[in-house]
Amino acid sequence: MVRWLSVNWSVDTDIKLLLRRADGSLEGALRQLKDRLPAEFGKLFDNIGQRQRANLGGRANVFAATLAATLEPTHFEKPIGDEKWCADFAPGDILANPVIRRTWKGPSRILNLLEGAGGERNSATASFDLYDIEDLANACDRLTAGALSYRSQQLVSRLQREAETIQRYREQQWRADELAIEVATFVPNSVALIKALNDRRNEAIRNVLGVSADSLKTLFRSVREALGGRGQRLVLLLEDITSWEGLDDSLLDVLVDNAEAHGGDSQKAICPIISIVGVTPDFYDKLPGNIRQRITHEIKLGTANGGLQDVATLRDPRNRRVFMARYLASVRVSLSALEQWRDEFRRKPSLPPPNACTGCERKEQCFQVFGDEDGIGLFPFTAHALDRFFDGLKENDNGQTWRTPRGILQGILNVNLNQPEALSESRFPDPLIERSAIREDRRSDRVISNRLDRLIVNRIEDAGEQARMRRFLAYWGNPARADTIEVDGELALAGAKRRLFEAFALPWIGDETADNGKAAYKPLDPPNEQPAPVVPDEQEDETIEPNIDSGLTRSPQLPARPRPSVAPPKPRRLTSTRTELERHQHELRNWSSGEGIENPSAWNKILFELLQHVDSRRFGIQPYLFERLVTQDMVKLQGSTAGSRQYLVVDAEPWVRDGLEGYLSLKLDRGLSAQEADFHRRNLLRMMRRFEKLIVSYIESRIPTFSPGERWSPIVSIAQVLVVRAWLRGTLAPEASTLEHLRAILSDEPDPTSDPKSRSAPWQDWLSTTDKWHDRLRSELRGLVTLSIGEGSSGLIDASEVIAAIERIRATGKVDAVPQEEGNMPDILEQAYELTSAWKDKWVNVYRIEASTLEGRVKSLLSRLRGNGIAQHMTRLDAAITAVADLLPGAASEAVGKWKETYSRLKNRLETDGRALEEFIVSFEDAELGLPEGAAKRFGWMARAPAKVLSDFLELANIGEKLIEDLYEHVNDCIREASGTASLSDVKRAGLALKAATGDGDT
Repeated sequence: MVRWLSVNWSVDTDIKLLLRRADGSLEGALRQLKDRLPAEFGKLFDNIGQRQRANLGGRANVFAATLAATLEPTHFEKPIGDEKWCADFAPGDILANPVIRRTWKGPSRILNLLEGAGGERNSATASFDLYDIEDLANACDRLTAGALSYRSQQLVSRLQREAETIQRYREQQWRADELAIEVATFVPNSVALIKALNDRRNEAIRNVLGVSADSLKTLFRSVREALGGRGQRLVLLLEDITSWEGLDDSLLDVLVDNAEAHGGDSQKAICPIISIVGVTPDFYDKLPGNIRQRITHEIKLGTANGGLQDVATLRDPRNRRVFMARYLASVRVSLSALEQWRDEFRRKPSLPPPNACTGCERKEQCFQVFGDEDGIGLFPFTAHALDRFFDGLKENDNGQTWRTPRGILQGILNVNLNQPEALSESRFPDPLIERSAIREDRRSDRVISNRLDRLIVNRIEDAGEQARMRRFLAYWGNPARADTIEVDGELALAGAKRRLFEAFALPWIGDETADNGKAAYKPLDPPNEQPAPVVPDEQEDETIEPNIDSGLTRSPQLPARPRPSVAPPKPRRLTSTRTELERHQHELRNWSSGEGIENPSAWNKILFELLQHVDSRRFGIQPYLFERLVTQDMVKLQGSTAGSRQYLVVDAEPWVRDGLEGYLSLKLDRGLSAQEADFHRRNLLRMMRRFEKLIVSYIESRIPTFSPGERWSPIVSIAQVLVVRAWLRGTLAPEASTLEHLRAILSDEPDPTSDPKSRSAPWQDWLSTTDKWHDRLRSELRGLVTLSIGEGSSGLIDASEVIAAIERIRATGKVDAVPQEEGNMPDILEQAYELTSAWKDKWVNVYRIEASTLEGRVKSLLSRLRGNGIAQHMTRLDAAITAVADLLPGAASEAVGKWKETYSRLKNRLETDGRALEEFIVSFEDAELGLPEGAAKRFGWMARAPAKVLSDFLELANIGEKLIEDLYEHVNDCIREASGTASLSDVKRAGLALKAATGDGDT
């Protein structure tokens, strides 16, 4: 619009100054002003814009130092309103610190934008924002203790706490200006510091760039005084006000100062000034009220769309193409022809602009290949190419959009038309067509499908020509397709006609016949489909593709510092709408090219889902064991974790990318042809087969091995551990059948019958050790041998390994050997390994010490019985103890009480249990009935031994034996003390009782 006004300005006497955006820098704007003004005013620029000799880093350092100085509360003659805040927190001390000035990038970012950002500024506003404050807070982490004053340190602590909130939103791709509105109440100190910095920005910039506001005002007043004396007007046409940032407040004063030229009495007359300024909606919204009141006319070409400029005329694809076609027409005619048309157009507004295509002899052929809009050829573009380029422009580039008329000119037309030699030398399209305005995910090295790229590599040898073909197909074709089809009676590859290849001197790499007649592929619904992720912004109406995971949304990591209480941020989509498939493909291609993986948790979930389709039986691993080792939290794509655990890591190999992309395409791409579907199936199948080798290697690194290829079997160890436990508890005899053994170790455990607490210490220790593990081991064994059908269970088991393990331990009583290295397994499998290893070392001690314990107890009891039966001996002991206790009530009263308590508890068992114990004692030394040969049978025999009865009766006999001895001493003492006073009958009666109790003769 501004340039159109310049071309069509009809008052020749006006001094018209068109100040183009140029490189976006303030110096460039001043240079244009000097060049556009008549030469007589050149001396007025002698003291304006004297750039320092320092480099960008040096100038940024000066900028930061100047900002630090202006943050002092007493810096300005006239207060600006935040002096108390600056006095309370001393922010100037922070910026003045050498560490901060060296590490904080905020000042250099602002200065780089003000200097044009290498010509890539694109109207970006050079103001400090919340992300600069977050970076400042992070830079303060490098400060040593005592580096700042107490006031500054208090501010740093607050900024660092608030930086955590900012980081969360930054991870969700919020724009800084939107974030300042959304969370202002949660980051008050950051907002206050931003305001303080931006209020002082222009002051600091003028010092760095050597430009003063007064000199700019003096310059314009001098020019207007000179023109006023000639009766002329000054017309300022500014394409972009942001080019004047640093002086924009002073410039606005100039633009609205006394526009009607009613100077004061003491001033010279000045000419009227007409100022036409292009601003973005965001800049306009921030204009002070007094400036807005002095604006006479407003023309709105667009609106603010989420903080970005939205040009209404560019929403429609045809309008965009018409706009670009007119520019194409203008570059094809001479400057003199355009000037002639302009002069005639002022008299004849209906006169169309010159069009070189009208009389071109190649018009018909050119239009057939490249197309046209209203009779203007689109060469070297096509309608499809223009749409592809426009869709590839960044919608948000540091808060500014390239989807504007200027963005089209700079990002599409200029870069393609400024290299005519590339067209004539058959080098077009060359790398220069993909400048920084193009989104990363739309570039030719990221958007070409696997199948199409394979076709390019196979049919073109030269790497440079391969890259040129990729650029051509990325914009002039459909890079997602690789079929040769027929379009308007002509062969086309990826949607690009054969004649288009020939026009760019590119080889035809498609087939010689079309694939149109072959059936199309219909994608299947993904297995275990999850609900589609919720679109966070209610204004978005993007169609959600079928989802194959649980939603590829970003989950912000929690930093080390504590977070303030603030609601979780909503994700903001800052790029143009893409399909689910395009987003996934872009993330995959970034990852495979060496960059980090976006949404790692979601991609790991997809990878794990694929691994669930691997049949582990193909490489000798039970499905249950596979599931125990290859768990979701242990499966990682390369770069998705920094942990040190032994993960199953899938590297960024081409076959992985091809397979994952094939999987995604088969699930999400509803436009696949049958040939493309076959291509993706082959890639997916190849990936799954390679996954098997990767899994085998991973499992062998987790499971102990005896030798390469010979893995330790947890089934064997768990089964044998449970068999030994059942033997020692007496619930299973070694002589029982194999089937009974199998049933015992797979069934819930019954109560023990071997009286474990009456056993030897090693016997008890083994059972105690396995007490807390046997249930889990049993459950693990069931899972390992179960034969599953689909998602359920058939009730069948694969008992081959278990039965063999049972047979071996029944024969030897020994568990199988285990490898020396225990591997890195889940805890229950590690416990099975350790228990097996422990039993292998302890089993000899268990049966030897238990046999020795039983033998010792038998011999001890026999010595106490003195040839009597158990019931007879215990009855005689009780009779003697009772008789003496009656005669001598105070004799060994506690021991007598203990005997009575123990005897009454066992009295009713003397006949039955006593007889059974006598039989066991008799058989103990018998060659045929006693302790058998062979470890397994010995364990069974010992488990059946009445250990508790033996222990109880031996204890009772020992208590009685000791008590009789004590009572004997009491009787002797009584006789000595009586000194003959006791009657002979009493002495005889006590003596006979003791004699009877000890078994010496008859009563």
